[in-house]
Amino acid sequence: MKLKQILKNEKISMLLKYSSIKYIALIIVFLKGIISARVLGPELLGVLGNLLLVLTYISYSSLGILYSMNREYVIYESRDDQKRAKEVISTSFTSLLILSVLLILVGIGCKFVYRDPLGTYILLVFIIGVLEQFRMFYINYFRLINKFRKINYIELINNVLAFVLIVIFIKSFKIYSVLFAMAVADFIVFFFGYFSSKRIHLKINPEIFKNLIIVGIPLLIYNLGFYILTTVDRVVIIKFLGYTDLGYFTFSNQIVNGTLVFITSVLFLYYPKAIKTLNIENNYKKADIVKKTLNYTKFIEAFGVVLCLVGAILIEPFVLIVVPKYLVSINIYRILVFGVVATQIAYFANVFIVSNKKQMYLVYLQGATVILAVAFNLIFIKLGFGIIGVCLATLITNVVYSIIQYIIYMWILDIDKGYIKNVLKIYLKFVIYTIISIAIGLFNLNIAYYSLLMIILTGVLYYRDIKFSIKSILSSSGL
Repeated sequence: MKLKQILKNEKISMLLKYSSIKYIALIIVFLKGIISARVLGPELLGVLGNLLLVLTYISYSSLGILYSMNREYVIYESRDDQKRAKEVISTSFTSLLILSVLLILVGIGCKFVYRDPLGTYILLVFIIGVLEQFRMFYINYFRLINKFRKINYIELINNVLAFVLIVIFIKSFKIYSVLFAMAVADFIVFFFGYFSSKRIHLKINPEIFKNLIIVGIPLLIYNLGFYILTTVDRVVIIKFLGYTDLGYFTFSNQIVNGTLVFITSVLFLYYPKAIKTLNIENNYKKADIVKKTLNYTKFIEAFGVVLCLVGAILIEPFVLIVVPKYLVSINIYRILVFGVVATQIAYFANVFIVSNKKQMYLVYLQGATVILAVAFNLIFIKLGFGIIGVCLATLITNVVYSIIQYIIYMWILDIDKGYIKNVLKIYLKFVIYTIISIAIGLFNLNIAYYSLLMIILTGVLYYRDIKFSIKSILSSSGL
């Protein structure tokens, strides 16, 4: 298929546009960080960092409604119950509105408790937190009704406008400029979402609200667990290694997230359809669910491996040219990127679990995984592996976490064949690829030799999978 024909493909075009905007957003975040660091200085930057940490926790105050809305709307819509689907949207929006009033009142209370500028900072953070929740509401809403272009507009407004305002005002207003820029951008996004969406009635259906909470709180705990999991690594690094290694680790994580934007974009846009497709109550046969999950998983694995290959090769010249002080981050990156892809391999198993209201298993798994992460980190530190040991601990934890999710999926679906056989079918090749790739990287070979070996390894193990995945996404029967 010619390049022009590929670009005309509706699915490809949609994914490229959305992922391109996400890359732009990442670049803007990176530039904002540099500008804030230079202008604010270490002390004010530390204050801003703590305020943004508060903002992170405020985002978890929605009781999981933003997570469960996606599931509940899709299930009702798949049953052609449009009335209930609309009530999910209106109940979610109204609930967020009530929670927003409570958050604003807390913010005002903080303003009176802290009389100095800190009180004003905190009030602004609470206002931003409220607006951020509505931004996520509208992103989820437009995703559910397949208005992806409007999601792109929201991302552009939120990132570009805030960046421009910060650049203009940060020298004069310091932290205030950052917070006001975020608030203004979020206000405009709110009004854009409000006027671009269909009319949403302000009412709460008690039954739907109950379901949103029942489904949402476990998902909230599960997603909060991810934040805790990344905190474990950072606490271990600070306690045993120091802030320099933390800087290397943080930088590598940021580049890993940038590398896999395409995959995360695909998964984000496809989530509602996956919820519908993998729901048992929609009368799908077990064999159909198994086949679709396997095909989707192979797609994610194949493209994840391609992005790993590209990232693992390009990270070295990128660091040498742009940030030579971060040479240590090269091998860190080449380990962490495989760990993130490992978690993505279980993505559709995870969606199946959520779609069929078994999300409490994910909460239990998250708790066990945190304990596992602490144990692996301490073992590798005690063995003297240093920062590479922390990365290996993170990788192993992610692989185990991913495998157990897949086992839970098979258990819920009651697959007759042996679990070990199915796990090996999904993970064996990727684990072999990961081990060999990391070993090649740790030899610190010349970039040309390293690139050649990695390309050969990828071709030998994944040529057929990559070829199949490309054909799948381009065909009408693909993703």
